[in-house]
Amino acid sequence: MKQFHFDPFRDRLARDIRNNLSKAFLLALAENNVSIFQRCGAYYLRQSPEPGYVSYVKTRLANYEEVYAIIQKKKLRDILQQATILWDRELYFEMHELLEPEWKEAEGDRRKALQGLIRAAGMKIHAENKNKRAAVTMGAKALTDLVKHSGELKGFEKLEAVLADVKQAIGKAQGNT
Repeated sequence: MKQFHFDPFRDRLARDIRNNLSKAFLLALAENNVSIFQRCGAYYLRQSPEPGYVSYVKTRLANYEEVYAIIQKKKLRDILQQATILWDRELYFEMHELLEPEWKEAEGDRRKALQGLIRAAGMKIHAENKNKRAAVTMGAKALTDLVKHSGELKGFEKLEAVLADVKQAIGKAQGNT
């Protein structure tokens, strides 16, 4: 029997679950209302009997609870501080979604720096889904932006760790490690 892989790139339900949970989580952060993502998760747990979907939702909800509590306890309102917590908890899609509106409004070096973080998150998303080619491409672009525009990312406390992670992922995907 083939093992289930939650794949939002090839499975419409997986994509809907990922996207809607992420939106609900970010809305919960913005509105200081934990029940927003809890209700969304409960909906998908009722609608998705497949164990792979259930496992994804339960894992995401547990991560959201933890991250939400940290952000609320520390009163983190800065988007880069929040992105740091998301990176640490391997919530790469949520990090991408959190940063995207800020990136769209930014200009110049700040825009490029945010794009680098978004691409780093995209690299991790593609790597999780075994899309090596896209991961390497995203990682290389992320690395260029992050190195060149790192001064624009004050508040993102894990930049050195992200750079190391990106370099390692690129090397691994290319077979250099």
